[in-house]
Amino acid sequence: MGNYIKITKPAWNKIGKILDKTNKCSFLFSASGGGCNGYNYNFEVIDKNKFNNILQETKKIKPIIIENNNYRVLIDPISEYLLSGTTIDFEENIYESKFKFFPNKNVSHSCGCGTSFSPRKTKIPESFNW
Repeated sequence: MGNYIKITKPAWNKIGKILDKTNKCSFLFSASGGGCNGYNYNFEVIDKNKFNNILQETKKIKPIIIENNNYRVLIDPISEYLLSGTTIDFEENIYESKFKFFPNKNVSHSCGCGTSFSPRKTKIPESFNW
């Protein structure tokens, strides 16, 4: 797919701090049904066993792994089409600190909460390998 997930520098910095502190191996980025717009973003820390299990379970669909300075974000292959074009950012201010997700407006739209989204009705490309 040509519309890959983008991760900002502040997000990479926070990902690195979390992975270093927890001694985990990666983050998993996925989508699940729910929320006020139909789907929720999921961004969770995973250990090496879960990472390897995901790679083993998805032999037919090779997952995307985004790397930066030995830190990894694994994109759930089942959710990849829904997440295509999303930007992951990290925001910190005096009130809160959190990862934020911005969908590609041509592919999906989100509500004000920033944790749920709804894909636009588009044709799945024939080249997309389920």
